[in-house]
Amino acid sequence: MKITFIGSSHGVPAPDRYCSCAMLEIGKSIYFIDAGAPVIDELLRLGRDVNDVRAVFTTHVHGDHTNGILHMADLMNWYYRDSSADFYVTEQELADSLTQLISLVGNKLDPERIRFHTVDADFVYEDDNMRLSLIPTKHMASQNRPAYAILIEAEGKRVLFSGDMSYMLEKADVPKIVAEEELDVFICEMAHFGVAQIAPYLETCKAKAVYFNHVYPFDKFDQIRALNGKYSYPVYLVADRDEINL
Repeated sequence: MKITFIGSSHGVPAPDRYCSCAMLEIGKSIYFIDAGAPVIDELLRLGRDVNDVRAVFTTHVHGDHTNGILHMADLMNWYYRDSSADFYVTEQELADSLTQLISLVGNKLDPERIRFHTVDADFVYEDDNMRLSLIPTKHMASQNRPAYAILIEAEGKRVLFSGDMSYMLEKADVPKIVAEEELDVFICEMAHFGVAQIAPYLETCKAKAVYFNHVYPFDKFDQIRALNGKYSYPVYLVADRDEINL
């Protein structure tokens, strides 16, 4: 499994960072976790084949995690006619809106090739390459709307994407799996809290490595770098196009 960070910024792109998006290459297939970046542009610039894209999964509906879906799905729908993919979003209204927008800006959506789905906390995706499951977080709890962390299990490895969590971690919504089960990689956001708030969870973390992305404000960069060497596992600060090979 190879993970490439297409976008590592917070809610607003930076001069050298797109919004949230990670590309997973497993077997001969490509998957995306969140799509806040210009996904299809970067996919092509990295020399990947659009026809290898199997699915896009999102952690919640905020635009910095979903805005790249429209462009990608639209191009796959009318131009890359041999492509076919599933797009998983957390709210039906977004799925319906994307379907309508694609038909408005391009050709009528071909639902046989471009398929939108809505997920809930019980959702599990499984194919010949990997298994994906969701863990609820409370990022949008004040609006009574869903948000999730995403667990990937593939090729004997386990990777957890935290998604976005609650402000200052006041809802204590770091997934319990971080402390209770072994993970090869924990990819954690750092836009809604600081080092002091995440520190207790790092003390009990059972991951073999922790990567921080979605960082804001940028003065946290040095604080994150200073964490490396403090724990039994390495700590990394993610930048666009950084890769993890597992």
